[in-house]
Amino acid sequence: MDSFKLKEERAVFVDNMSAILEIAESENRDLSEDEQNQWDGFNTEVESIDKKITIAERQEELNKSIAANISAAAPTKQDKELRNYSFQDAMKQSVSGNLSGLVKEMDQEARIAHPNQAFRGVAIPSSVLEHRAADITTAGSAGTEVMSFTDQLEANLVLASAGANFYSGVNDMKFPVVSGITSAWVVEDGAGGDAAQSGATSSLTLSPKKLISVVEMSAESMTQNAGLEGVIRRNMAASVASTLEKALLTAGSDITNAPQSMFTDAAAGAVGVAAGDFINLEATVLGNNVPLEGARMAYIFDKDAYSSIRSLLQTTGVAALWDPATKMLNNYFGFFSTNVGNGGTADKAHALFGDFSKVHIAQFGGLDVLFDPYTKSRQGVGSLVCTSLVDAKAVQGGVAFSKLVEA
Repeated sequence: MDSFKLKEERAVFVDNMSAILEIAESENRDLSEDEQNQWDGFNTEVESIDKKITIAERQEELNKSIAANISAAAPTKQDKELRNYSFQDAMKQSVSGNLSGLVKEMDQEARIAHPNQAFRGVAIPSSVLEHRAADITTAGSAGTEVMSFTDQLEANLVLASAGANFYSGVNDMKFPVVSGITSAWVVEDGAGGDAAQSGATSSLTLSPKKLISVVEMSAESMTQNAGLEGVIRRNMAASVASTLEKALLTAGSDITNAPQSMFTDAAAGAVGVAAGDFINLEATVLGNNVPLEGARMAYIFDKDAYSSIRSLLQTTGVAALWDPATKMLNNYFGFFSTNVGNGGTADKAHALFGDFSKVHIAQFGGLDVLFDPYTKSRQGVGSLVCTSLVDAKAVQGGVAFSKLVEA
């Protein structure tokens, strides 16, 4: 029995009962004997259906609870399997090309789940990348829990620490961008005409861009040190994160085939490294009507800017602009990265200030892992080639961000 269909059937009888009553009321009289018999007959049908509905709804609740229990139990096995997935095993099997066990199973899943992604080595699906792993420290031990690859990737992104949005295992993404909104006063009775329409809506799209990262590792790492899993994931994630941020924060020309530099697009804010120059970065962003409420304002800077910041005072002889205990610069969090202003003039300070909630970073689909033990075999070093699909952009980059480039 389907409770929905029963309710539809019941509604027909109720409508018929209402029609009988409405006719009698419109004629200002009581029901005739035939009308009363009809109404009673419909009412009997309604009472019978009500009992059926109660039974059907109860059965549907039981069916849902059974399905919920099954779905809750199913991930337990899957979680355990994903937790035991080993990047180290994937490295070993990528050399011979003979896949087996969980590595083979997940390779097949990745190729089905991400049909538009070309895999050359061992394919690792997003379900594995987003799952924590067991780091087997010694043979037969339970091991410790290792952060998932996507967690490691996000942890290595300075932009994410500053407040950027990070998404993993996604398809193409679009974000609405609304700008140029103004308001106007009008006469209360409308005689003064309409307020002029303003504001424009556009969109920002994140699309997969291929990023190949190479991590040098000893060939022995595939056969020795069973507790290497955490190191492999961390090094791979760090390489991907650094390469991505190098493109986003370059002060030179945009890197070919990479996301556009948000540093280059930022508004020009300062050319010096005095306290007032850093404050001018804030004034530039706030002067562009970027609200503080709901924003994630922060600084990121290179080593040359950092060395200047450490010696700056808000007021001569009073308080430091930089608080090393809280890692705050003029009451905003500050983060260091060698990638800030890369490609610009060497030994000159580079810094960026703005609302990092406007930055969107995405890692698409799965991961392609290939271990090359031959190219640098004479040095006893192998290369872990990691191919991922990523993209990143800043919404209103020329408004929400200002940059310091020391002259």
